[in-house]
Amino acid sequence: MWHGIKGHDENVERFRRAVSRGRIGGTYLFLGPPGIGKKLFALKFAQTLLCEKHPAELFDPCEACASCLQVISRTHPDVMFVSRPPEKSFIPLETLIGERGQRNVEGAGLIGHLALKPYSGRFRIGIIDDADYFNAEGANALLKTLEEPPPQALLILIGTSASKQLPTIRSRSQIVRFRPLPVDILTELILEEGLSQNLDEARRLAQLSGGSLERARDLADPEMWPFWVRWRAELSGISFDAVTWSQEFRTFVDNAGKEAAARRKRLYHILSFTANFLRDAITLLVGGHADDSTSAECQNFVRVIKEILGPDAVEVIQHCVETCLQACEDIERNANLTILIDDWITTLWHCLNRSRVASPQSPKPT
Repeated sequence: MWHGIKGHDENVERFRRAVSRGRIGGTYLFLGPPGIGKKLFALKFAQTLLCEKHPAELFDPCEACASCLQVISRTHPDVMFVSRPPEKSFIPLETLIGERGQRNVEGAGLIGHLALKPYSGRFRIGIIDDADYFNAEGANALLKTLEEPPPQALLILIGTSASKQLPTIRSRSQIVRFRPLPVDILTELILEEGLSQNLDEARRLAQLSGGSLERARDLADPEMWPFWVRWRAELSGISFDAVTWSQEFRTFVDNAGKEAAARRKRLYHILSFTANFLRDAITLLVGGHADDSTSAECQNFVRVIKEILGPDAVEVIQHCVETCLQACEDIERNANLTILIDDWITTLWHCLNRSRVASPQSPKPT
């Protein structure tokens, strides 16, 4: 473990060698699921390069000097941290090049920050969180900086996958991949944060979280698990009424509070659970084994779906998975949640019941 960062020893060693050899790149693109430590790694690396007590070659920031404290509190004059505002679909252009009337002024925006000489350290560092959310205008604004980084400038972009990066950014960055946290390490972190007090529950939460501590925090929501259990039971028997469950989902999402981000996360996680459940069903249909926590209900689902769809079952369930994943993408694009829920649940019902005669309580196929 390097300064509280667990599960990323390979990347720690990669950067340790780069620093010791004086071969630090101008732009790095950190990729991996959210909530696995990419942002913390970027900040610790900045501390390493700017620490006043320990030379960077030691790769061991003291975490106590003024510089280290300023980096972690995001007040260091040589470090600028940029992220997408919750209410925006993309990183605003103004954060990169400055507000109107200040553009092209020395030091304006992140690009202007990187162009200046270091104030007190050896580097000017820019950290861009949410690099998945560049639009073409923002990516083009960064282009010159990526192609010709200013001397002593370091830019770290943090995203989730290469497919979400624009080609102009992806091709001009050194890609550093971060793996999901192993279940054992994530279980430890869940217990340390107090997200669960019980080892077995913490492990179950870790398994559901896909290696992401951020997702574990979201799933620790006391309403999440009971809702998923009810929805999974309905789904396993393919007995759900689309109209009723559209309202159930809307209520569940609205109960997350007034913050749009919290409501979107709630829906996103339940859709992800549903997609994984359906994937497990496909695994059972082709003769494999599903996860122990869902295998009993998956077996019931598979039995029923075979009766309804026969040899078409795998193809139809694959389409249902794609429907869930598309809905997740629509959530990230800030789609209207009420419309999204109604469309998703109705589409799912029609797919799973397409050979049944619609009951009076069920929506009639169009």
